[in-house]
Amino acid sequence: MEAFAYFVYIVWVVLCLILLFKVWGMCNDVRKIKSHIVRDEDYSTKIKFLLSIGEKEKAKEILIAKVLSDDSIFNITSTPVEKMEELYNKYHDEFESIGIEINKE
Repeated sequence: MEAFAYFVYIVWVVLCLILLFKVWGMCNDVRKIKSHIVRDEDYSTKIKFLLSIGEKEKAKEILIAKVLSDDSIFNITSTPVEKMEELYNKYHDEFESIGIEINKE
């Protein structure tokens, strides 16, 4: 009877360890998703707020930092011209709201 109890105990410990690592992995995934969502919403909210209080220079700094941290800049399959066009199309409205003219040519 003691052998059976030890066997059940060992199985229980192994299952608890597996569960621990599964939960740990899920927490890391949620942290990545949350940081991505908050970061993307955060920059546009900050820009709108800074524009509403008249801080165009700070809004410009935040937008430029966002453009420079964009992952599409590091896309090695596209040419620099294609990268610039993609960034232009993606951030055109934000730059216009701040009052920055970007020459597409």
